[in-house]
Amino acid sequence: MEEKYMLAYDCGTTAVKTVVIRMDGTVIGESRADNPLIQPYPEWAEQEPEVLWGRICQTTKDVIQKQGISPQSITGLVFVAHWKNIIPVGKDGQVLRNSIIWMDSRAAKQAARLNEAAGFFVGTGQEYWPRLMWLKENEPDIWNRAERIMGLNTYFKWRATGQFVTEPSDDFIHAYNPHMQEYYDRILAAAGLGDDIHKFPPIKPATEEVGKITPQAAEELGLVPDIAVFGGFGDLPAITVGTGCCQKDMVHIYFGTSSWLVDIKDTRKEGYAPQYFTFNQEFEGALFALQTGCYAFDWALSQFYHVERNILGADIFGFVDKQLEDIPAGSGDLIATHWLTGELPPLAKNAKALFLNITSSHDRRHMVHAVMESICYTHRSYLQTYEKKTGRTLSSIRVVGGGAVSDIWMQMLADVLQITVEVPESPRYTGAIGAYYCAMVGLGLLENYDAIYKDVRIERTFIPNKEHAQIYDKLYNVYIKLFPALKDLYSEINGVY
Repeated sequence: MEEKYMLAYDCGTTAVKTVVIRMDGTVIGESRADNPLIQPYPEWAEQEPEVLWGRICQTTKDVIQKQGISPQSITGLVFVAHWKNIIPVGKDGQVLRNSIIWMDSRAAKQAARLNEAAGFFVGTGQEYWPRLMWLKENEPDIWNRAERIMGLNTYFKWRATGQFVTEPSDDFIHAYNPHMQEYYDRILAAAGLGDDIHKFPPIKPATEEVGKITPQAAEELGLVPDIAVFGGFGDLPAITVGTGCCQKDMVHIYFGTSSWLVDIKDTRKEGYAPQYFTFNQEFEGALFALQTGCYAFDWALSQFYHVERNILGADIFGFVDKQLEDIPAGSGDLIATHWLTGELPPLAKNAKALFLNITSSHDRRHMVHAVMESICYTHRSYLQTYEKKTGRTLSSIRVVGGGAVSDIWMQMLADVLQITVEVPESPRYTGAIGAYYCAMVGLGLLENYDAIYKDVRIERTFIPNKEHAQIYDKLYNVYIKLFPALKDLYSEINGVY
């Protein structure tokens, strides 16, 4: 009997990974393609949905061929995509403009008006609803022609099945929770979007089958028609499921293009986390996010190791890890910040990155090392907030994402946080593994997510080095003073937005 597989699509901001997974959860292969980012102006961030769909099709054909498996062996598909995209689609099914993605912060004026009209802080110009307002006000022809407004996960499912449906984590119009629905309704009314609800898709659970692959999609993907497509989710809940930390009060950290600490809660508690996301019908995710995580690390490599990167390609990461082995904890008292594109609350969009305390004894290794430490310092501030607000103290934490591949970085994180860091197997594929579990529930082969925590295999463990605690205590205490000290200067240079 032919072995069966799942296809899990993990579409991040900078790349799409198409992953083949056995029915027992083993990752057997992947194909990866870069996702172009379009930034015509400093605060804009866009992508072309049709190009991203082309990447989905390209990587599907590639991984099927590389693994030597037949299209008939694919049991189901699940899409994972970054959240809060705005993709207007016309009556004829044509995408009317580039997607305005989550990194975009052009809608500062709309955000200020919305916050005032709502009577509470909704968000910055990067938030979803102000960007909808911007589109409606600045491109009214596109807004009026748009029969449907899609997120990226919705767009992929629509291309695959013809079905127009979203899932809980990427829906900011509808909610299962009546209190959240009331909250959304207040925002939509204040934003002047109350009469536009018909443009947005209905909501279905992530584990529910939304349809079958159409003949046209099958041809484009190199698959066969009638393969089941499940609801899937945004990257936040997918990675949460993939870590196994998906029950109340479980916490994980993610090191990707962006980075975050997530704590699963049964309710949204005001004054706790800067942001929340809907995990499923039962739980919410308290989100402590960094807009620039590995994005800042990649920038540092492109500036300080550009020659080696061009020569080594993907092997640059192992090369740099080796280079950094001799750099001491604290980078010789060099401090960096990772705020290249500004940061999310409690910081600000006008805050930008810096290096502090450079001397002639520092070289490029120290600078890259300091950028890596800055991300760890921010997570320490989030962990302290978590412990203060919940009264709980963690002894260990699971960490996933591309950054978790680096032993240097994970030991650094353990040293800065002074808790044990656990890295599961295949940390780069955590979103795809979460998608696999989603499909398993949808197929009835798994009852729910409850047993995943014990099912996830830990590959590497990093014990904090107590000798580094004093060094990092000193530098962390400087780090957390930087934004308050520079806040007015950032506003003077960059304006207030």
